Amino acid sequence: MANDSSGSRWILAPFRNQYWRERRSSPKDYYAGLRQEWAFRLEEQEGLYNDLHELSSPVPHRRAIQMRRENKLDYERAVKRIRRENNRMLLRRCRYYMLQLAREVAKASGRELTPCERSNVLANNKYLSDYDMFDEEV
Repeated sequence: MANDSSGSRWILAPFRNQYWRERRSSPKDYYAGLRQEWAFRLEEQEGLYNDLHELSSPVPHRRAIQMRRENKLDYERAVKRIRRENNRMLLRRCRYYMLQLAREVAKASGRELTPCERSNVLANNKYLSDYDMFDEEV
């Protein structure tokens, strides 16, 4: 598990096109790379959103899709925001997938998952975000 520059838990895969190297040498290529990453992250977010609904997990607000993307600065902000949102959704997907597996194991052994066991699964330190996920859609 890697960390981003702010020190929060970061499990989101990096974007393969290293367009940020072109920021000073070729602004046009940099801007094109930003737009490509935006499209990639947006598609990624749709998949994560669907996965969370399938797992009956609360879904964090997706505010990045409402942000302006009229120029390079707007795109930079929107891409940074959607990265954070996707990382948060990925962390949550991991936690709720583990909960689903724990329920299946308990059911296979002929019992129900206790509230304490449920809490332990959802509090797994590897998949907790460093910042609160209080902004959830239900």
